Amino acid sequence: MALEDVGGIFKLSVNGVQMNLKGDPTIDIGGEQRTLIMGADGRAHGYQVRNTKASVSGTFTDTSDLDLVLLRKMKNATIKIEKPNGKTVIISNAAFSGDASEAGAEGEINFAFEGVPGKELT
Repeated sequence: MALEDVGGIFKLSVNGVQMNLKGDPTIDIGGEQRTLIMGADGRAHGYQVRNTKASVSGTFTDTSDLDLVLLRKMKNATIKIEKPNGKTVIISNAAFSGDASEAGAEGEINFAFEGVPGKELT
């Protein structure tokens, strides 16, 4: 089995505009999540299934063309994350859910988006 790229360069775009992604994004594709139901008798009785949201968070570099007010107000956005392993994650109907706090030393802006369960394309 040949080794492949699994970490490294990620690209993130919001509504088709590539963002200045910095650092390592944290991605949760969302979807079905199962929790084991244990009975008082000590046996597993089954699972509770629920849907969870998709999310992505990390840091952007705050350049002169990044509008923080518009970023915070963003909703119904399409987020596209291109991963180094060739997979692409799409999160639809996403809203900005972070606090957009800034670290001044390197102009970093924290971001977080949440949306409906995402899709992973290969």
